[in-house]
Amino acid sequence: MITGLKQAFKHLQSVMEVASCMDFVETRRRQELRDRAVELAIANRDSEASAVFAEATTATRSIRKMSSRAIALCELATAFHRAHRHDEAQALFAEIPQIAQSLWPASSGENVLSELVAALAQAGQFTEAASVAASLEGERECIKALRSLATAWTQAGNFEEAANVIRSITKRSERVRAFLELALALESGDRPDEASAIFAEATTVARGMESCSVYSLLQVMTTLERVNRPREADTVLTEAQTIAYSLGAPVQRENSLNQLATALTQAGRFSEAIEAARSMRYPSWPEKALCEIVAAQARSGQFCEATALAYSIGVDGYRAEALNHLGTALKLANRDAEASPILADAEKTMQAALKAQAEELAEELD
Repeated sequence: MITGLKQAFKHLQSVMEVASCMDFVETRRRQELRDRAVELAIANRDSEASAVFAEATTATRSIRKMSSRAIALCELATAFHRAHRHDEAQALFAEIPQIAQSLWPASSGENVLSELVAALAQAGQFTEAASVAASLEGERECIKALRSLATAWTQAGNFEEAANVIRSITKRSERVRAFLELALALESGDRPDEASAIFAEATTVARGMESCSVYSLLQVMTTLERVNRPREADTVLTEAQTIAYSLGAPVQRENSLNQLATALTQAGRFSEAIEAARSMRYPSWPEKALCEIVAAQARSGQFCEATALAYSIGVDGYRAEALNHLGTALKLANRDAEASPILADAEKTMQAALKAQAEELAEELD
């Protein structure tokens, strides 16, 4: 009986794997047909483009799952638009909402409509896209649609409209991410003053997020570093540091301090990173963070500081890992005489850690 069930399960797995592979192949084929049709249309090879578009349409309409078919029709409509076949694109845009209304559960239909928003926006039909986005009730689908709409406005160079769309996103963590994408686009477009204003707005939103404020502020900091704004990044990091220490809820505080220790380490603010690490209370979290700090100190050539910190780590496994990072960095710096005893200590400490783990496991099994 059990053998029969196992064989049936293996057969089912095999069938599912074959089906998944076939779906991938068909999806790839539809994409290649759409791309080829657009290329032919742009090259003014209209009759050939029409034939390939017809093949792509047939392949798309053959998709059995209606929600998948509707999403593929969005992609096909976008291809028609790129090929300047606007009537055919418009016919598909008009058809998709009808399919979405027929889908169950409602979230499936809303997911299709969020894809439609992206397709309409990419086609420059911003009013229509905004109207569909406004009709969505699910938070996830609405956010997805608004992010797509904001991205399309940004790509079109209308940064003010993009910012207005972003301000309507209710979930603040998503609003911060969208603002940062917009700030990057403004920075790339040599509009630093406008980028500064959007960075400031993202920081304000992140600051008010309570339990997730540190994480979001660190996202702002990382983005500022990407665009070579070190002073502003450092200011935001310091603000995140202040908030992390002020949190009262244990889970929020530990998570925030953990994120903060990593960010301070990456910024080279090692003494503050060590303080953050040693402020954590969850088992092994401080030691893991300290190990990462040792590695960063060693990479930056601060060997004396890294050595002292590594030997201060109380958990054998993490101390061994830290010593290994230190020894490896010393070898890379051609300081073999110093590296050898440290690597030997790392090996010895790791063996002790593994032995202790084995003994602990043996006691649990008794």
